[in-house]
Amino acid sequence: MNHIIYPLYNGSFNILMKSARSMEDIHCFAFLVVDENGEAVLVDTGFDPDAIPGANTRADQVEDQKVKAAIEKLGFDPAGIKDVIMTHIHWDHTCGMCDFPQARFFFQTDEFRGLLQLNPNEETYFNPNHWFHLLPNIELVEGDREIKPGLKVIHSGGHTKGHQLVEVQTRKGLVHLIGDSPFNYDMLWKQISPEGWKRFREGIGERFYWKEGVLDAIDNWLRKQNCAGPVQRQPVPWPEIKKLGSHLLMGHDPHLLKVKSIG
Repeated sequence: MNHIIYPLYNGSFNILMKSARSMEDIHCFAFLVVDENGEAVLVDTGFDPDAIPGANTRADQVEDQKVKAAIEKLGFDPAGIKDVIMTHIHWDHTCGMCDFPQARFFFQTDEFRGLLQLNPNEETYFNPNHWFHLLPNIELVEGDREIKPGLKVIHSGGHTKGHQLVEVQTRKGLVHLIGDSPFNYDMLWKQISPEGWKRFREGIGERFYWKEGVLDAIDNWLRKQNCAGPVQRQPVPWPEIKKLGSHLLMGHDPHLLKVKSIG
């Protein structure tokens, strides 16, 4: 089945750091994927300017750039969206999950296994406030899987332990929504000194660290689904992902501002 892909511009943000590489003018997109019957699947749910985990942050987002509002602007009912595919669980992709309490969220199981292996400072990029209460709505995926005809998830890892791509069949051929695949933040945690992290945790960054009991609850949730244990899959190298074809759409590509639809 063929689909049309609608990029949903969610605004942009800056994180300015003195002791590590700054991230400036990061444009954010979610995607609405609509099949020939008019049924829509959402890919990612956007960011919240109040949830940027850093000092000296700035965001540019107006109300109609929130993902729910952007969907309504296209003439679709957000309450009718049954399935949401999450490329990964970083804060800038998950803040809108609470706007879709009726939906089923597809995540790679390794994404949650990987949460149990984070160092405490990495916690700041995974905000449980966005998704912890929605654990009952989450459907775990092991590796590659067809979600529906013409729509498939592919495990990629790398950016996070359970990062996944979305393969979409369109009239113009296959298009891959590749999330944050090209980006690796491993060095970020080492570029900031222990003293810098301590100041952040004791100051403006305190609210971005997880409350006691969250990790135990995730571990218990995985055990109840017989999914506990170490991360099972190796990351797919970026050169291999590029071989998927020329139609690769990143979630932070500013060129998408000029694109109304694909397919």
